[in-house]
Amino acid sequence: MRGLTNFGFGISDFGTRQVHSEIRNPKSAMTTLVVLPTLVLLAWSPLVAAEVTAGAAKESFALPAGVPLAGYSRRGGKPSHGLHDPVGVRALVLADEDTTVALVSGDLLIIDEALFHAVAERLRAEGLPADLVLVLAATHTHSGPGAYGRRFFEKISMGHFDPRVFEAIVDATARAVARAWRSRAEARLATAAGPTDGLVLNRVEADGPVDADVVVTGVYPVASGQPMAVVVSFAAHPTTLGAWNMELSGDYPGVVMREIERRFPSATALFFAGNVADQGPVKSGDRWERTERIGRVVADRAVALVEGLDPQAVSAVSAQQDVMRLPPAQLRAGRVAIPRWLGGALVDDDATLSVVTAGSTVFFGAPCDLAAGLGARLKAHAREQGLQPQVLGFVSDYVGYCVPEALYRKKQYESSMAFNGPKAGEMVTDRLIRMLDATNRQ
Repeated sequence: MRGLTNFGFGISDFGTRQVHSEIRNPKSAMTTLVVLPTLVLLAWSPLVAAEVTAGAAKESFALPAGVPLAGYSRRGGKPSHGLHDPVGVRALVLADEDTTVALVSGDLLIIDEALFHAVAERLRAEGLPADLVLVLAATHTHSGPGAYGRRFFEKISMGHFDPRVFEAIVDATARAVARAWRSRAEARLATAAGPTDGLVLNRVEADGPVDADVVVTGVYPVASGQPMAVVVSFAAHPTTLGAWNMELSGDYPGVVMREIERRFPSATALFFAGNVADQGPVKSGDRWERTERIGRVVADRAVALVEGLDPQAVSAVSAQQDVMRLPPAQLRAGRVAIPRWLGGALVDDDATLSVVTAGSTVFFGAPCDLAAGLGARLKAHAREQGLQPQVLGFVSDYVGYCVPEALYRKKQYESSMAFNGPKAGEMVTDRLIRMLDATNRQ
């Protein structure tokens, strides 16, 4: 039986109701020309053409000794045995005159609603823009710190709540975002994707879709050819380390970020889990060996993609963040349906979705384990509009698994984790597509 990796919380109440939405209008890249010759020259200079600024930073988590690990119920909330490799948080801030977005990646299992709001509140208290759009994601390592979730199902896979751990995560995350904000400089960026071989399998259907692409976005200072940040996403579940591991670790995403930063010392690397719901890592080698192998291969592919980028100045950043409702909770324990009145008390009734565009790049922020087939729909829609997509999972909320209806009907682990019934996955995907369309119409 698989460990209860994400059995946390979900959403309920049928229908799609927009609770909150922030849409930023892309601005014209045209610079007003003034008659004075000096201002004409200034208007055409790279300094004015690059309207978007960017900054990046990272922080380590200062955790209490013995913090339980999050990821597998079989660990039973037991104390961890120390630190195998650093765990922490990385932030990239993108901003123009009207919009500020923070893309954040933490070495965590999931992001729950309480953590998201605590970080947002801390950032406001530290003087960052009140309308900052926070895209806060977990790498989904199954060997990161636990004890930061208060909900019943979170405690199964994380151990009992410890306010010291929660505050340590909030503190480090807020510091990273604030430092990134204060270090902003005018920037250029570009996105590229490329395949890998022999790293990913469909863990639900042998003949099902497989997403083995590495996607990178490089962010560069205007005056430098070396990146300040590299955003990398990959869809293999970060489960190269099993419940046997009792040391804190970023799993293979930690190796990816370490190796990218070694190759580009100027850069902060941010890893995001892609559409991982039905995507597993091909595990060859013993224990830590397979973690290193997958991480190094993904990093090598990412580095090659970055080296081939042609970064361009970007005139605007646009962001939309919506809270939506989904069908009532339909929790199941094996083949037994849990009464809806009880399911509704155990899971949330809303979910936060995010779409960010910068130049020809679009980031889709999904609050779940998103299936590869649904991620493929998002990517195809973006490419039809001339955009280069990057799917980010476990963003700003967690509502379980988002899977196609056909997969939901298979009565497997992944479908049992789809808390809101057979149509919720498509509803989340459809809403993200509509959000992108609305952003592009502005």
